[in-house]
Amino acid sequence: MPYPSFIVDAFTTTRFAGNPAAVCLIPEKEYQKIAAEFNLSETAFPGLPTYSNTPPDFKQSSTFSLRWFTSTTEVPLCGHATLATAHVLFNEIGNLNDEIKFATKSGTLTVKKGAQGVLEMDFPKYELESIRFNELINPLADKFDEINAPPFLFEVITCLIPNKIVIESVIYAPKYGGVVVIIDPDTTKSEFESFKIDAARALELHDGSFVRGLAISLRPSNPVAQGFIDSKNEPYDYACRYFGPWDGVIEDPATGSAQCVIAPFWEKITGKEELYGFQAFPGRGAQFRLHLKEDRVILKGSAVTVLRGEIVY
Repeated sequence: MPYPSFIVDAFTTTRFAGNPAAVCLIPEKEYQKIAAEFNLSETAFPGLPTYSNTPPDFKQSSTFSLRWFTSTTEVPLCGHATLATAHVLFNEIGNLNDEIKFATKSGTLTVKKGAQGVLEMDFPKYELESIRFNELINPLADKFDEINAPPFLFEVITCLIPNKIVIESVIYAPKYGGVVVIIDPDTTKSEFESFKIDAARALELHDGSFVRGLAISLRPSNPVAQGFIDSKNEPYDYACRYFGPWDGVIEDPATGSAQCVIAPFWEKITGKEELYGFQAFPGRGAQFRLHLKEDRVILKGSAVTVLRGEIVY
């Protein structure tokens, strides 16, 4: 029996940009093997809510379950694959609702139609802690709770950050398992995009029990001069990259879930509740419009279908 499946570029308005995700409208059948076959950063499987006894009607229903898999493991939250799933339901299947709810391992996630085809996703905002590596005064001690760095962490960070780059601070989101390294705000876009992670070394140093994702971020001091502007010359409030070798993803082109860690940090630093973020994956890149609430992050984004097909069982 054939089951509709799609590949969608998320957090972009053009094909072959943003972050590709596969979306499979299939009953629970070998999800991990299917994700490994697609071999994208994530494959999404919307389906029947656990409390429901009726088959999902992808056109009529407004509530679904949703699971995400990398090529090697299931993950508790994925932003771009959620956006891709909502895009498929609204624009490929023709779901009749203006709002869809997904029951996930990270709670209920809501996606609703916005203006001009933009979708708005309601995601959790993660609590943050500042990591101390030595006895120097921590400039963020008045903004975040503080924890001591695990002994392996600095070596893990050096698998990504060159010695010549100044590290300003390191932030940890315990419920997400993510570390964000804040670097020199004078770093140029070309320098920022040149960083490469030694994934094999990172996996040797740590098993993923404390860190499952490593991000780098900066708030450019002069966005125009440094190259951190979009095609309309609008400057970004911050830039980031995200690496997840512990989940089988060396680098992710557009990570909506990571913005639930990175954006709250910059909200705290800047006092801005509306932020424009850029994920600087070399050769692609993705933009995020974010609205920060008390305990939620609203991510706004577009998506484009690049492949329509079927999985045959």
